[in-house]
Formats: sequence, C-alpha cells, structure tokens
Amino acid sequence: MDSKPRKSCIFKYLFIAVFVFTGVSFWSMPAFAQGKPKMIKARYSGWAPPPSFVGQVEKRFFDLLHQKVGDRLQVELFQGGTLYKYQEVQMPLRTGAVEIISLTSFTLFEWAPEFKPTILTGAWDVDSLKRYTSSPDFDPAWKKLDKVSNSIPFGFHPVGNLHLLSSKPLKSTADFKGFRLESGNFEMIDIVKALGGSGGTLPVYEIYTALQQGMYDGAIGTAATALGFGWTEFLKHFGKQPWSVNINWFLVNKNWWASLPKDIQDAFKETSREITEWSIKVFPDSEAKYLKALEEKWKIEYFTLNDWDNVIKTAKDKVWPNIRKQVGPGFFDAAMKYSLLNKK
Repeated sequence: MDSKPRKSCIFKYLFIAVFVFTGVSFWSMPAFAQGKPKMIKARYSGWAPPPSFVGQVEKRFFDLLHQKVGDRLQVELFQGGTLYKYQEVQMPLRTGAVEIISLTSFTLFEWAPEFKPTILTGAWDVDSLKRYTSSPDFDPAWKKLDKVSNSIPFGFHPVGNLHLLSSKPLKSTADFKGFRLESGNFEMIDIVKALGGSGGTLPVYEIYTALQQGMYDGAIGTAATALGFGWTEFLKHFGKQPWSVNINWFLVNKNWWASLPKDIQDAFKETSREITEWSIKVFPDSEAKYLKALEEKWKIEYFTLNDWDNVIKTAKDKVWPNIRKQVGPGFFDAAMKYSLLNKK
C-alpha cells in the first residue's frame, strides 16, 4: 500500500481535529460564551454612611443583593449626599442619571403632597406607617410619585424616631411661647407657631452652625442625627415623647428597572422584603443604643411635656385642616384609619 495517500489522510484528519478543537475552545472562552451574564452598572445616592442606622440598612441591603447576583450587578455608591443634594435628586432619578436613591418621607412630601399624612405629629409609629403605606389607600401617593419621579419604591425601612431637642427643658406647651424651632417638617413648625413660637428649615449640614450661633432654641431630629452632627453640644435637653417616625424607601428608576433580567429583579424584590423585616426587628435596639451614646457623651437630660395632648390638639385643630384640604378629605381621612390616633 502506498504510504503517501495514507500520510495525507492522517494529516487531513489531524487538521480537522485541530480545527474543531480550536473552534470549540475559542467560542467557549468567557468573552464569546453564549449566555454570558451581562455586567449591569448602577449609581446609588444614599442617605447617610454607617455607623448611622440607615447607613447600616443601606450597606446590608447591597451586601445581601450582591450575595444573590454576584458581580453581575455593580453599584457605585455615593453616600451622605455627596453626589446630589436631596432637593436636587428628583431630576437625576427621573432621567436615569442615577438609577437608585434612598429618600425619606420627609423629602417625598415635597415631591408628592400625598405623602404629607405620613409625617403628622403623634399619628404614627413604624408598624402603623407600614400598614398604611402598604395599603390600597396609599396607592394615590405611589402613583403621584411615579408621575413626578419615574420611579418604583422598594424596601420600607425606619430611619429613626423624631424627638425635640432643646437648649432648655420644656415642661408644657406654654414654654413654646417665643421658642425658635428648626425642623425639616413644616407641620411641626406650624404647631410651634400656633403655640406662640417660630421656626425655620435648614439643610442638615447647616444646623450645627445655626445652633452654635444661637439662631434656634431647639431642633427636631433623630437621636442618631443629633449624635452624628453634634447638635447636643448645644441642645442638652431631650424630649421623651416622639413627635413622629422617619421612614426611608429605595427608589429605582423605572426604565432601568425594566431593562434588568428577571432573576435580578426577583433578587432585588426578595432583598427588599428581607431588609424591611430585619430593619423593623432591630430598630428598637438601635434607637436605645443611640440614646445611651447621647447620655454617655453629652450627658443629656430628659424632659416630658406634661400636656402632650395639647400638642396633638393644636395639630388637629390648627394645622391638619389645611393638609386635609391639600391632599383631599377622602385621602386624609383614609390615612387616619391606620394612625395611632384611631386607637384612642
């Protein structure tokens, strides 16, 4: 038998084998593999860095989400308002310049008036607000938020109870005469004005300087905020009665959300549920921890308004009627069905 055709045949089959092996190896490389997960990037503007409670919640949320989806979703984090001021985040969220942000009810009422019932003094705790904002009665607020910000809410989580901090102890509502209050909540300022005082609102980073300069006699805030921003250097008296509770949500740009694979959407939803349950569970211990830190570092003294009911009465008689008119009687009255005041 002629060896030349035999060798030619061997080389022919060897060439085919090498070609097939090389082709399979080439197309199985990560850059060319079919079904390779697409890298998805997002920017997130957070509320506050750890060790604040809300900062811990935000970090835990993205850590849990990363455990589920790995590096397929990479989130660039801007915490503490370093990317945008809070009054300026509406348009970036709406346009998708920022895909995810974290905002409180005390900002959202400026975007959608329907959020105003969620900030009423003496009306809410965490559980009652969760029931209300999860109910069909609150749907008009979500629809308005969607309209003005092109976003979807996820992950209800508490930020902190709001207390009155003062440069002097207040024994009754009569002590509000001439009292100058700083608060991010217009409703609380209107209450103090109705009781003979005055008030104003400043960006949170400017409150320390205003207190240092003696512009205000007191401020409404959480224990964590007071501790983190040093308010209790000037406000040594801490009111025991919580005026309200501050709540956060993650808001996600709708267009970006629609572009996500379903498994990442499902992971996001699952993580949101987990973070809501976890934050509500650990919230009381977190509040106690910040109060203890205030006691140890600043030696704060507690005071109690002996006629707290008069604060609520003033709100109901002189402040809330205007809010009820703004949001509509039906919507306002539905909110009250869920409030703490409905239990009394």
